[in-house]
Amino acid sequence: MTKTQNSSDKDQQDNPTSVSSLHIIKTSSCQALSGNGKIGYELSLDNKKALHIRITSNTGGGYFSDESIAMTGIEHILLSQPDPSRLTSVALQPLFKGKSVNTPAFLMAALRNEGFVKPIGELKRFHQCIDAKSFKALIKKLQKLVMSPTTGQ
Repeated sequence: MTKTQNSSDKDQQDNPTSVSSLHIIKTSSCQALSGNGKIGYELSLDNKKALHIRITSNTGGGYFSDESIAMTGIEHILLSQPDPSRLTSVALQPLFKGKSVNTPAFLMAALRNEGFVKPIGELKRFHQCIDAKSFKALIKKLQKLVMSPTTGQ
């Protein structure tokens, strides 16, 4: 778990998709779901062009896991929920088993910022997943960022 922006060497060794083996295509930040602080994150591609997302910072305080998570795993979890039209960050907890309880909420904020989920009305913590076809189209669009001259946004 990390409280600062830098990941440790041990985390990179233990994580099968280490940060050093990924090509960062976009860095961004967004408001935390709670409204307390900003969450930094990055999108990256592995050597097979699979999209990953990683939380890199949190200005609101609190620990988080800085491991890269494959979007295929996120897609599987979100689209297999009993009601993908009423999601909370708890659905993402299996991606971080034994890790910080903050990370799923930070990931949900990043997914919201990128358009993979959208808020339900005025409810801060409840989201609706976009449909599977749109989810895959958004992943393809983000993968194409590697070809764009404006990467690293």
